Amino acid sequence: MECLIDGIPIHYAEYGEGKPVLCIHGWSIDHRLMSGRLEPVFESTPGYRRIYPDLHGMGQTRADKSIKSADDTLKALRQFIYNVIGEGNFLLAGESYGGRLSLALIHEMKEHIDGLFLLCPAVDSMEARNKDARLPKRRVILKSDELPSPEENPDIDGFMVMAVTATPEVFEKYKSDIMPGFLAHDAEYLSSYYSGEFNPAFERALREITYEKPTCILTGRQDDVVGYAMPYDILDRFPRATFAVLDASGHNLQIDNEPLFSAMTKDWLWRVENT
Repeated sequence: MECLIDGIPIHYAEYGEGKPVLCIHGWSIDHRLMSGRLEPVFESTPGYRRIYPDLHGMGQTRADKSIKSADDTLKALRQFIYNVIGEGNFLLAGESYGGRLSLALIHEMKEHIDGLFLLCPAVDSMEARNKDARLPKRRVILKSDELPSPEENPDIDGFMVMAVTATPEVFEKYKSDIMPGFLAHDAEYLSSYYSGEFNPAFERALREITYEKPTCILTGRQDDVVGYAMPYDILDRFPRATFAVLDASGHNLQIDNEPLFSAMTKDWLWRVENT
C-alpha cells in the first residue's frame, strides 16, 4: 500500500482490524523487521490494525533529498498518521532509530497515543551515544554447530555481525526479517544526505519528555549498538513502563530471544487493554 506525503509515496504494509498500532522500524532496514516477529503475536491477539511504514530511503519508500533530517521525517510521520489513521487514538511501537522517532511522536502528540512499545530504542542523539561509555560488548552466547559456513551460505557473514544467539532458526528469521530490508536501503542517501538527527532545541526537549500510559522498554544485555543503560535513564519519566534487559539478546533482540520478546509484547497489550 502507498500513502502520498508531499508528493512522495510512502510504502506501508497493513494487517488486521481494530485499534491502530503504528510500528516504526530502525535504520537501514524496512518494515519487515517489525512485522516479522510482531505479526505472530498479533495473529493470536485479535482487535488490532497493524500499520508498518517504510521510512524514506528504506524498503519500498524511495529516498528524497527534501527529507534531510529527523525533523523532516517526523513531519512526514505526522502527516502519515493523519492520512492513514486519522484523528483517533492509536498505539505506537518503535525499534532502535524507530524508537527515537517514537519518542519524538510522544513529545508531539502523546494525548493521541494510548501505549508505547520500545524495542532496543535509541533514546538520544548519535553524538551522545558515541560518547556514552556504558555500551556492553556484544558476544555470541549460543552458537550452533549446525550453522552453515560462509562457503555454504555467504549470508551467514552478515548475520554474524550482530548475532548473539546464533542458531539455524534465528538465521532463518534474520533472512526473512532483516536481510531483505538491508539489501533494499539507499546507502548513499542515508550516508550522504540524511543526518538522522533532530535540531538542537528539539534534541533538548526530547530529554525532558514524560509519558504516563502503558509502556514496554525492551533492551538487550549484549546490545552493543544502543545498550541498556541509556534507555534505563528515561525510566523515571515513564511511570507506567515495564523495563527489561534480556540476556542472550543483542540489537536484534526480537530474533535472538523471541520467546521473551513475544511474552513481553503480550503483557504490554494486556496492560493497554486493562487501563
